[in-house]
Amino acid sequence: MIEKGKSVLLFLLVIMSLYQSYLLAYSKPFMEAKVKTELSYVKTEPLGTELQAKDLIFPEQLVVHLGEDKHTVFYPSTVPYYNLILDKLRSREFKSLQRDSVNSVDWDQIARENQGIELRFGRAIPFELLQRVFKIDGDFLFYRDSIDRIWIYTSKLRDEVRTYFFSSDGRSVYEAQKADLTVGDVEGYVGFGQYWDPYTIYGEDLYIPEKPITRMLAMEASFDRYTTEQMQDNLFFDSSSARAIPNGTFYTDNKRSLKIEQEGNWLSYNDPVAPTEGADELVDNVIAAVGFVNQHGGWNSKHALVKGTDPVKDSANIRFQQYYRDIPVVSGAAMNFGYMQMTLQQGLVTSYARSLILMNQEVSNKTPRQLPAGSELRAVLKSVEATGGRIEALFPAFRPELKEDKIVLRPVWAARLASGEVVIAADSAAVEEKPPQS
Repeated sequence: MIEKGKSVLLFLLVIMSLYQSYLLAYSKPFMEAKVKTELSYVKTEPLGTELQAKDLIFPEQLVVHLGEDKHTVFYPSTVPYYNLILDKLRSREFKSLQRDSVNSVDWDQIARENQGIELRFGRAIPFELLQRVFKIDGDFLFYRDSIDRIWIYTSKLRDEVRTYFFSSDGRSVYEAQKADLTVGDVEGYVGFGQYWDPYTIYGEDLYIPEKPITRMLAMEASFDRYTTEQMQDNLFFDSSSARAIPNGTFYTDNKRSLKIEQEGNWLSYNDPVAPTEGADELVDNVIAAVGFVNQHGGWNSKHALVKGTDPVKDSANIRFQQYYRDIPVVSGAAMNFGYMQMTLQQGLVTSYARSLILMNQEVSNKTPRQLPAGSELRAVLKSVEATGGRIEALFPAFRPELKEDKIVLRPVWAARLASGEVVIAADSAAVEEKPPQS
Protein backbone atom coordinates (compact mmCIF):
# COMPACT_ATOMS: atom_id res chain seq x y z
CA MET A 1 0.00 0.00 0.00
CA ILE A 2 2.86 2.35 0.91
CA GLU A 3 4.68 1.46 -2.30
CA LYS A 4 1.55 2.23 -4.31
CA GLY A 5 1.28 5.68 -2.66
CA LYS A 6 4.89 6.45 -3.49
CA SER A 7 4.28 5.55 -7.12
CA VAL A 8 1.29 7.90 -7.32
CA LEU A 9 3.27 10.73 -5.70
CA LEU A 10 6.19 10.19 -8.10
CA PHE A 11 3.79 10.25 -11.04
CA LEU A 12 2.31 13.57 -9.89
CA LEU A 13 5.77 15.11 -9.48
CA VAL A 14 6.72 14.07 -13.00
CA ILE A 15 3.51 15.61 -14.41
CA MET A 16 4.15 18.87 -12.54
CA SER A 17 7.73 18.97 -13.80
CA LEU A 18 6.61 18.49 -17.40
CA TYR A 19 3.97 21.23 -17.01
CA GLN A 20 6.52 23.69 -15.63
CA SER A 21 8.90 22.88 -18.48
CA TYR A 22 6.09 23.60 -20.93
CA LEU A 23 5.40 26.99 -19.35
CA LEU A 24 9.08 27.93 -19.48
CA ALA A 25 9.37 26.93 -23.10
CA TYR A 26 6.20 28.43 -24.58
CA SER A 27 4.88 31.20 -22.39
CA LYS A 28 5.91 34.86 -22.86
CA PRO A 29 8.00 36.23 -20.03
CA PHE A 30 6.84 39.40 -18.26
CA MET A 31 9.47 41.87 -19.41
CA GLU A 32 7.96 45.15 -18.22
CA ALA A 33 10.00 46.79 -15.50
CA LYS A 34 8.39 46.77 -12.07
CA VAL A 35 9.75 50.23 -11.29
CA LYS A 36 9.83 52.95 -13.94
CA THR A 37 13.05 54.84 -14.46
CA GLU A 38 13.35 58.56 -13.83
CA LEU A 39 13.29 59.17 -17.58
CA SER A 40 9.77 57.74 -17.85
CA TYR A 41 6.92 60.25 -17.85
CA VAL A 42 4.91 60.08 -14.64
CA LYS A 43 1.14 60.33 -14.93
CA THR A 44 0.08 63.29 -12.80
CA GLU A 45 -3.19 64.97 -11.90
CA PRO A 46 -4.68 66.37 -15.14
CA LEU A 47 -5.04 70.14 -15.31
CA GLY A 48 -6.01 70.83 -18.93
CA THR A 49 -7.47 68.61 -21.64
CA GLU A 50 -5.54 65.83 -23.42
CA LEU A 51 -5.04 65.87 -27.20
CA GLN A 52 -3.62 63.56 -29.85
CA ALA A 53 -1.04 64.52 -32.46
CA LYS A 54 -3.70 64.59 -35.18
CA ASP A 55 -5.61 67.29 -33.25
CA LEU A 56 -2.62 69.63 -33.64
CA ILE A 57 -2.18 69.22 -37.41
CA PHE A 58 -4.41 71.33 -39.64
CA PRO A 59 -3.83 73.85 -42.46
CA GLU A 60 -2.89 77.37 -41.43
CA GLN A 61 -4.94 78.59 -44.38
CA LEU A 62 -6.86 77.36 -47.42
CA VAL A 63 -6.13 79.30 -50.60
CA VAL A 64 -9.11 79.04 -52.96
CA HIS A 65 -8.42 79.54 -56.68
CA LEU A 66 -11.62 80.50 -58.50
CA GLY A 67 -10.22 80.58 -62.04
CA GLU A 68 -9.78 83.66 -64.25
CA ASP A 69 -7.03 84.85 -61.85
CA LYS A 70 -9.48 85.25 -58.95
CA HIS A 71 -8.61 84.02 -55.47
CA THR A 72 -9.64 84.12 -51.82
CA VAL A 73 -8.30 82.72 -48.54
CA PHE A 74 -10.04 80.82 -45.73
CA TYR A 75 -8.54 80.67 -42.23
CA PRO A 76 -9.60 78.34 -39.36
CA SER A 77 -11.78 81.23 -38.16
CA THR A 78 -13.61 81.37 -41.51
CA VAL A 79 -16.66 79.50 -40.30
CA PRO A 80 -18.20 77.36 -41.64
CA TYR A 81 -16.39 77.15 -45.00
CA TYR A 82 -12.96 76.17 -43.67
CA ASN A 83 -14.37 73.29 -41.62
CA LEU A 84 -16.71 72.08 -44.38
CA ILE A 85 -13.86 71.78 -46.89
CA LEU A 86 -11.41 70.22 -44.44
CA ASP A 87 -13.92 67.67 -43.14
CA LYS A 88 -14.73 66.56 -46.69
CA LEU A 89 -11.06 66.18 -47.62
CA ARG A 90 -10.30 64.15 -44.49
CA SER A 91 -12.78 61.54 -45.67
CA ARG A 92 -11.21 61.15 -49.14
CA GLU A 93 -8.50 58.63 -50.09
CA PHE A 94 -5.21 59.48 -51.80
CA LYS A 95 -3.34 56.51 -53.28
CA SER A 96 -0.48 55.58 -55.63
CA LEU A 97 1.75 58.60 -55.02
CA GLN A 98 4.44 59.22 -57.63
CA ARG A 99 7.27 61.72 -57.27
CA ASP A 100 8.12 64.35 -59.88
CA SER A 101 10.04 67.62 -60.08
CA VAL A 102 8.18 70.66 -58.77
CA ASN A 103 9.17 72.40 -62.01
CA SER A 104 7.24 69.86 -64.09
CA VAL A 105 4.14 72.05 -63.74
CA ASP A 106 3.72 75.81 -64.21
CA TRP A 107 2.06 76.51 -60.87
CA ASP A 108 1.55 80.21 -61.57
CA GLN A 109 -0.49 79.33 -64.63
CA ILE A 110 -2.43 76.66 -62.70
CA ALA A 111 -3.29 79.22 -60.00
CA ARG A 112 -4.48 81.79 -62.56
CA GLU A 113 -6.47 79.55 -64.88
CA ASN A 114 -7.74 76.55 -62.90
CA GLN A 115 -10.14 76.10 -60.02
CA GLY A 116 -8.63 74.48 -56.96
CA ILE A 117 -7.79 74.43 -53.26
CA GLU A 118 -4.38 74.82 -51.61
CA LEU A 119 -3.93 73.52 -48.07
CA ARG A 120 -0.99 75.40 -46.53
CA PHE A 121 0.49 74.22 -43.24
CA GLY A 122 2.36 76.21 -40.62
CA ARG A 123 5.30 73.81 -40.84
CA ALA A 124 6.41 70.81 -42.89
CA ILE A 125 4.47 67.71 -41.76
CA PRO A 126 6.04 64.24 -42.19
CA PHE A 127 3.89 61.86 -44.21
CA GLU A 128 3.74 59.59 -41.17
CA LEU A 129 1.97 62.32 -39.19
CA LEU A 130 -0.08 63.57 -42.13
CA GLN A 131 -1.56 60.07 -42.44
CA ARG A 132 -3.15 60.55 -39.04
CA VAL A 133 -5.22 63.37 -40.55
CA PHE A 134 -5.77 62.31 -44.17
CA LYS A 135 -6.23 58.89 -45.78
CA ILE A 136 -2.91 58.74 -47.65
CA ASP A 137 -1.49 55.53 -49.07
CA GLY A 138 1.55 54.63 -46.96
CA ASP A 139 3.07 52.05 -49.28
CA PHE A 140 5.53 54.13 -51.30
CA LEU A 141 9.27 54.72 -51.39
CA PHE A 142 9.40 58.29 -50.07
CA TYR A 143 7.41 57.72 -46.90
CA ARG A 144 9.86 59.67 -44.71
CA ASP A 145 9.50 62.94 -46.64
CA SER A 146 7.67 65.98 -45.21
CA ILE A 147 4.89 68.01 -46.81
CA ASP A 148 4.12 71.71 -46.39
CA ARG A 149 1.31 72.10 -48.94
CA ILE A 150 -1.40 70.09 -50.71
CA TRP A 151 -2.85 71.40 -53.98
CA ILE A 152 -6.02 69.98 -55.51
CA TYR A 153 -7.28 71.42 -58.79
CA THR A 154 -9.42 70.63 -61.80
CA SER A 155 -7.73 70.36 -65.18
CA LYS A 156 -9.58 72.16 -67.94
CA LEU A 157 -7.88 70.17 -70.66
CA ARG A 158 -8.71 66.71 -69.34
CA ASP A 159 -11.79 67.36 -67.20
CA GLU A 160 -10.18 65.62 -64.24
CA VAL A 161 -8.91 66.30 -60.71
CA ARG A 162 -5.16 66.48 -60.01
CA THR A 163 -3.80 66.21 -56.45
CA TYR A 164 -0.23 67.15 -55.51
CA PHE A 165 1.67 66.98 -52.22
CA PHE A 166 4.58 69.44 -52.08
CA SER A 167 7.81 68.26 -50.46
CA SER A 168 9.37 70.66 -47.97
CA ASP A 169 12.67 70.39 -49.87
CA GLY A 170 11.21 72.75 -52.49
CA ARG A 171 12.27 70.45 -55.33
CA SER A 172 9.76 67.61 -55.45
CA VAL A 173 6.02 67.01 -55.61
CA TYR A 174 4.03 63.79 -55.22
CA GLU A 175 0.95 63.26 -57.38
CA ALA A 176 -1.80 60.96 -56.12
CA GLN A 177 -2.61 58.88 -59.19
CA LYS A 178 -5.76 57.61 -57.48
CA ALA A 179 -7.93 59.99 -55.45
CA ASP A 180 -11.67 59.63 -54.93
CA LEU A 181 -12.35 63.26 -55.83
CA THR A 182 -14.55 64.40 -58.69
CA VAL A 183 -14.62 67.64 -60.62
CA GLY A 184 -17.96 68.33 -58.92
CA ASP A 185 -16.31 67.97 -55.49
CA VAL A 186 -13.67 70.59 -56.29
CA GLU A 187 -16.20 72.92 -57.88
CA GLY A 188 -18.26 72.64 -54.69
CA TYR A 189 -15.27 73.59 -52.51
CA VAL A 190 -14.42 76.49 -54.80
CA GLY A 191 -18.04 77.63 -54.78
CA PHE A 192 -17.74 78.55 -51.11
CA GLY A 193 -15.27 81.27 -52.06
CA GLN A 194 -17.22 82.98 -54.84
CA TYR A 195 -18.77 85.55 -52.52
CA TRP A 196 -15.84 85.89 -50.08
CA ASP A 197 -13.19 88.61 -49.89
CA PRO A 198 -11.11 88.91 -53.10
CA TYR A 199 -7.36 88.33 -52.70
CA THR A 200 -4.47 89.03 -55.08
CA ILE A 201 -0.94 87.70 -55.32
CA TYR A 202 1.88 89.45 -53.47
CA GLY A 203 5.49 88.46 -54.12
CA GLU A 204 6.02 84.84 -55.09
CA ASP A 205 3.10 83.09 -53.42
CA LEU A 206 1.48 85.25 -50.72
CA TYR A 207 -2.14 86.29 -51.15
CA ILE A 208 -3.44 89.50 -49.59
CA PRO A 209 -6.96 91.01 -49.54
CA GLU A 210 -7.89 93.80 -51.94
CA LYS A 211 -10.30 95.36 -49.45
CA PRO A 212 -9.98 95.85 -45.65
CA ILE A 213 -11.08 92.88 -43.54
CA THR A 214 -13.97 94.26 -41.50
CA ARG A 215 -15.28 91.16 -39.72
CA MET A 216 -12.71 91.35 -36.90
CA LEU A 217 -13.48 92.13 -33.25
CA ALA A 218 -11.30 93.39 -30.45
CA MET A 219 -12.41 91.91 -27.11
CA GLU A 220 -11.54 91.36 -23.50
CA ALA A 221 -11.35 87.92 -21.87
CA SER A 222 -11.13 87.04 -18.19
CA PHE A 223 -8.57 84.43 -17.19
CA ASP A 224 -7.35 82.05 -14.51
CA ARG A 225 -3.82 80.75 -13.85
CA TYR A 226 -2.10 77.50 -13.09
CA THR A 227 -0.41 77.91 -9.72
CA THR A 228 3.26 77.33 -9.05
CA GLU A 229 2.32 74.48 -6.70
CA GLN A 230 0.28 72.76 -9.42
CA MET A 231 3.19 72.89 -11.86
CA GLN A 232 5.66 71.70 -9.23
CA ASP A 233 3.46 68.67 -8.59
CA ASN A 234 3.21 68.06 -12.36
CA LEU A 235 6.87 68.47 -13.28
CA PHE A 236 8.90 67.14 -10.34
CA PHE A 237 8.82 63.40 -9.65
CA ASP A 238 8.86 64.21 -5.94
CA SER A 239 7.65 67.77 -5.46
CA SER A 240 8.64 67.68 -1.78
CA SER A 241 12.30 67.36 -2.85
CA ALA A 242 12.20 70.63 -4.83
CA ARG A 243 13.45 73.68 -3.01
CA ALA A 244 13.02 77.35 -3.82
CA ILE A 245 15.98 79.62 -4.50
CA PRO A 246 15.72 82.75 -2.28
CA ASN A 247 14.08 84.94 -4.94
CA GLY A 248 11.06 82.63 -4.82
CA THR A 249 10.65 82.17 -8.59
CA PHE A 250 13.21 79.41 -9.19
CA TYR A 251 12.86 75.81 -7.99
CA THR A 252 15.16 72.82 -8.33
CA ASP A 253 15.58 69.24 -7.11
CA ASN A 254 19.31 69.36 -8.01
CA LYS A 255 18.61 67.95 -11.48
CA ARG A 256 15.54 69.64 -12.92
CA SER A 257 14.75 73.34 -12.65
CA LEU A 258 11.52 75.31 -12.82
CA LYS A 259 11.42 79.08 -13.29
CA ILE A 260 8.29 81.22 -12.99
CA GLU A 261 8.49 84.50 -14.91
CA GLN A 262 6.37 87.48 -15.93
CA GLU A 263 4.78 87.84 -12.49
CA GLY A 264 3.56 84.25 -12.40
CA ASN A 265 2.37 84.07 -16.02
CA TRP A 266 5.15 82.12 -17.77
CA LEU A 267 6.92 78.84 -17.01
CA SER A 268 10.37 77.64 -18.09
CA TYR A 269 11.33 74.07 -17.19
CA ASN A 270 14.61 72.23 -17.85
CA ASP A 271 15.48 68.56 -17.41
CA PRO A 272 18.99 68.00 -18.83
CA VAL A 273 19.85 64.54 -20.16
CA ALA A 274 23.20 63.12 -21.19
CA PRO A 275 24.03 63.63 -24.89
CA THR A 276 23.38 60.58 -27.05
CA GLU A 277 24.41 59.60 -30.53
CA GLY A 278 21.98 59.41 -33.39
CA ALA A 279 19.71 61.85 -35.22
CA ASP A 280 16.49 63.22 -33.80
CA GLU A 281 13.35 61.98 -35.55
CA LEU A 282 10.67 64.64 -35.90
CA VAL A 283 7.78 62.16 -35.74
CA ASP A 284 9.04 60.60 -32.50
CA ASN A 285 9.70 64.00 -30.96
CA VAL A 286 6.26 65.37 -31.88
CA ILE A 287 4.47 62.36 -30.41
CA ALA A 288 6.62 62.54 -27.27
CA ALA A 289 5.99 66.28 -26.94
CA VAL A 290 2.22 65.84 -27.18
CA GLY A 291 2.34 63.08 -24.57
CA PHE A 292 4.46 65.23 -22.27
CA VAL A 293 2.02 68.15 -22.41
CA ASN A 294 -0.90 65.77 -21.82
CA GLN A 295 0.74 64.62 -18.60
CA HIS A 296 2.28 67.91 -17.46
CA GLY A 297 -0.28 70.68 -17.60
CA GLY A 298 -2.52 69.68 -20.50
CA TRP A 299 -3.87 71.93 -23.25
CA ASN A 300 -5.80 75.03 -22.25
CA SER A 301 -7.08 75.78 -25.77
CA LYS A 302 -6.66 74.86 -29.44
CA HIS A 303 -3.04 74.59 -30.63
CA ALA A 304 -1.31 73.89 -33.95
CA LEU A 305 2.06 72.33 -34.71
CA VAL A 306 4.05 75.13 -36.38
CA LYS A 307 7.56 75.93 -37.54
CA GLY A 308 10.13 76.70 -34.85
CA THR A 309 12.70 79.47 -34.86
CA ASP A 310 15.80 77.25 -35.14
CA PRO A 311 15.94 75.63 -38.61
CA VAL A 312 19.26 73.95 -37.74
CA LYS A 313 17.61 71.91 -34.97
CA ASP A 314 14.20 71.67 -36.62
CA SER A 315 13.54 68.10 -35.47
CA ALA A 316 14.59 68.78 -31.87
CA ASN A 317 12.61 72.00 -31.34
CA ILE A 318 8.83 71.61 -31.28
CA ARG A 319 6.50 74.61 -31.21
CA PHE A 320 2.73 74.68 -30.74
CA GLN A 321 0.83 77.86 -31.67
CA GLN A 322 -2.12 78.76 -29.42
CA TYR A 323 -5.50 79.67 -30.93
CA TYR A 324 -8.35 81.53 -29.25
CA ARG A 325 -11.72 81.34 -30.97
CA ASP A 326 -9.90 79.78 -33.95
CA ILE A 327 -7.56 82.79 -34.29
CA PRO A 328 -3.84 82.46 -33.44
CA VAL A 329 -2.57 84.47 -30.47
CA VAL A 330 0.69 86.26 -31.31
CA SER A 331 2.39 88.44 -28.70
CA GLY A 332 5.41 89.59 -30.69
CA ALA A 333 8.45 90.60 -28.65
CA ALA A 334 6.40 92.39 -25.97
CA MET A 335 5.72 89.29 -23.85
CA ASN A 336 5.92 85.51 -23.88
CA PHE A 337 2.42 84.31 -24.64
CA GLY A 338 0.42 82.31 -27.17
CA TYR A 339 2.64 79.26 -27.69
CA MET A 340 4.38 76.25 -26.16
CA GLN A 341 8.04 75.66 -26.95
CA MET A 342 9.81 72.36 -26.30
CA THR A 343 13.24 70.90 -26.94
CA LEU A 344 13.64 67.14 -27.15
CA GLN A 345 16.51 64.72 -27.48
CA GLN A 346 15.43 61.47 -29.10
CA GLY A 347 11.97 61.60 -27.55
CA LEU A 348 13.02 62.98 -24.15
CA VAL A 349 11.95 66.49 -23.19
CA THR A 350 14.87 68.63 -22.04
CA SER A 351 13.09 72.02 -21.94
CA TYR A 352 9.46 73.09 -21.74
CA ALA A 353 8.13 76.67 -21.88
CA ARG A 354 4.49 77.66 -21.72
CA SER A 355 2.01 80.22 -20.45
CA LEU A 356 0.30 79.63 -17.11
CA ILE A 357 -2.69 81.77 -18.16
CA LEU A 358 -6.01 80.10 -18.93
CA MET A 359 -8.28 82.38 -20.95
CA ASN A 360 -11.98 81.91 -20.38
CA GLN A 361 -14.43 81.71 -23.29
CA GLU A 362 -16.66 84.48 -21.98
CA VAL A 363 -15.68 87.83 -23.51
CA SER A 364 -16.76 91.44 -23.06
CA ASN A 365 -16.30 94.88 -24.63
CA LYS A 366 -16.42 93.66 -28.22
CA THR A 367 -15.37 96.40 -30.61
CA PRO A 368 -15.40 96.19 -34.44
CA ARG A 369 -11.94 96.51 -36.00
CA GLN A 370 -10.64 96.28 -39.55
CA LEU A 371 -7.34 95.05 -40.96
CA PRO A 372 -5.61 96.98 -43.77
CA ALA A 373 -5.49 95.65 -47.32
CA GLY A 374 -4.43 96.53 -50.84
CA SER A 375 -1.67 99.09 -51.37
CA GLU A 376 -1.54 99.99 -47.66
CA LEU A 377 -0.83 96.37 -46.70
CA ARG A 378 1.71 95.97 -49.51
CA ALA A 379 3.69 98.93 -48.17
CA VAL A 380 3.65 97.40 -44.68
CA LEU A 381 4.86 94.02 -45.92
CA LYS A 382 7.72 95.60 -47.90
CA SER A 383 8.83 97.34 -44.71
CA VAL A 384 8.74 94.05 -42.76
CA GLU A 385 10.77 92.28 -45.45
CA ALA A 386 13.35 95.07 -45.49
CA THR A 387 14.23 94.37 -41.86
CA GLY A 388 13.20 90.75 -41.26
CA GLY A 389 13.68 88.98 -44.58
CA ARG A 390 11.27 86.98 -46.70
CA ILE A 391 7.69 86.51 -45.48
CA GLU A 392 6.41 82.99 -46.02
CA ALA A 393 2.93 83.33 -44.44
CA LEU A 394 0.48 86.10 -43.51
CA PHE A 395 -2.59 85.59 -41.33
CA PRO A 396 -4.99 87.46 -39.01
CA ALA A 397 -4.11 87.05 -35.32
CA PHE A 398 -4.86 88.38 -31.86
CA ARG A 399 -2.23 90.48 -30.09
CA PRO A 400 -2.73 90.10 -26.32
CA GLU A 401 -2.30 92.83 -23.72
CA LEU A 402 -2.36 91.67 -20.11
CA LYS A 403 -4.31 93.78 -17.64
CA GLU A 404 -4.80 93.12 -13.94
CA ASP A 405 -7.84 90.84 -14.29
CA LYS A 406 -8.34 90.50 -18.04
CA ILE A 407 -6.60 90.12 -21.37
CA VAL A 408 -7.29 92.58 -24.16
CA LEU A 409 -7.18 90.88 -27.58
CA ARG A 410 -6.69 93.17 -30.57
CA PRO A 411 -6.78 91.93 -34.20
CA VAL A 412 -3.54 92.29 -36.20
CA TRP A 413 -1.87 90.97 -39.31
CA ALA A 414 0.87 88.51 -38.25
CA ALA A 415 3.69 87.49 -40.59
CA ARG A 416 5.86 84.39 -40.28
CA LEU A 417 9.34 84.94 -41.66
CA ALA A 418 11.46 82.31 -43.38
CA SER A 419 13.45 82.02 -40.13
CA GLY A 420 10.32 80.82 -38.32
CA GLU A 421 9.94 84.02 -36.31
CA VAL A 422 6.39 85.41 -36.16
CA VAL A 423 6.10 89.21 -36.05
CA ILE A 424 3.25 91.70 -35.85
CA ALA A 425 3.05 93.21 -39.34
CA ALA A 426 0.12 95.63 -39.01
CA ASP A 427 -2.37 96.68 -36.35
CA SER A 428 -6.10 96.94 -36.89
CA ALA A 429 -8.03 100.19 -36.96
CA ALA A 430 -11.47 101.25 -35.82
CA VAL A 431 -14.18 100.54 -38.37
CA GLU A 432 -15.35 103.74 -40.00
CA GLU A 433 -19.05 104.26 -39.56
CA LYS A 434 -20.91 104.82 -42.82
CA PRO A 435 -23.03 107.97 -42.90
CA PRO A 436 -26.76 107.30 -42.94
CA GLN A 437 -28.32 107.34 -46.38
CA SER A 438 -30.67 110.21 -47.01
